[in-house]
Amino acid sequence: MEFRQIRYALSVARERSFTKAALRLNVSQSSVSEQVRQLEERIGFSLFRRVGRGVELTERGRTFLHEAERVANDLMSLDDVARRLSGVGGETISVGIASGLATSLLPCFLHSEVIPDSFHLEIKTAPPRLLFEELYFDRLDLGIAVEVGADRIPAGLLPERLFETQMVIIMPPSHRLADGRSSIDLALLANEPFVVNEPSLGYGQIVSQMFEDFGMRPRIRATVDNVETIKVVVLTGAGIAAIPAGSAENEVRLGQLVTIPVAPSRDLTISAYRSKRAMSRRKEAVLQDIIRVLRQSRGPVSST
Repeated sequence: MEFRQIRYALSVARERSFTKAALRLNVSQSSVSEQVRQLEERIGFSLFRRVGRGVELTERGRTFLHEAERVANDLMSLDDVARRLSGVGGETISVGIASGLATSLLPCFLHSEVIPDSFHLEIKTAPPRLLFEELYFDRLDLGIAVEVGADRIPAGLLPERLFETQMVIIMPPSHRLADGRSSIDLALLANEPFVVNEPSLGYGQIVSQMFEDFGMRPRIRATVDNVETIKVVVLTGAGIAAIPAGSAENEVRLGQLVTIPVAPSRDLTISAYRSKRAMSRRKEAVLQDIIRVLRQSRGPVSST
C-alpha cells in the first residue's frame, strides 16, 4: 500500500470527483483512477460508488479513509520531525486575509505568541475570490474572509465562524455628511457615489444587497480590487464606501477619514476557511490556536 494511493483516494473523497481530484493534484485523471484502483485491489473492497456526475464513499470506504486521513497526518508529522532533526528548518504556515481585515486582525495573533519560532509565516492579503482559489489549490493553509453562501465557494472548503462585525461608511472629514452623527440612514446615501470592490463576491455585493433590501440601487462610481485602494479613492473625494468596522482605524486616527455606522445596521460574519487536506499535527495545532485567538479577541458570533 503506497502513500500516494492514500493521498489520491483522500483527494477524490474530498472532491467527490475523480476529475476535480486530478485538477487539485495536478495529475491526469487516468493516473488518479489507476492509483485508486490499485488501492482497492490491495484492500479488497470498493471505496467509491458513482452517483450522477460524481462519486460518493461506500460505507467501508468512509471508515477506511477516515483512518487513512489520521495515518496521513501522522506521516506528515513524522516528516516535520525529520526536517527539524536534520536542520533543514521548520514548517511554513500560510495565512490569507481578505482585503480590509488585515489591519485589525493581524495584531491579534502576531502578538499572541501562538506561532512558534520554528514556523515560517507567510501572509497574503487578497479579495475573497482569490483567497478561495488559493485555498482550493492548497497554496494557503488558512483563509480569513467574509462568510459567503456555500454555493459561492469551491467544493472542499470548510468555513468556521469567528465573529460578527458591522459595515461602516467611510468618507473624508470634509464631506457634508461627516457632521459627527452617530449613524447614517441608508436613504441619505442613495445618490452618493460609491467606491466598491468584488461586486459579485465581496464588500461590493454586500453594499448592493444593503440597498436592494430597501428597494434602492447604489450609485457605483468606481470598482477596485482591494480595500486599501478603496480608501485611497475615498481620500481623493471621488466617493464614499462601506467597509468592515476597524478596516480604516489608522486613517481615522490620523484624521484622514471618518467612519459612520450605517442605519439600519448591517452585520457581516467573518469566517476562517480551510481545505480538508491532511497536515501535520503541529501545523494543525497552530492553526487552531490562530482561530481560537481571533475568535476570543473579537468576541463570539452573535446567535441572532
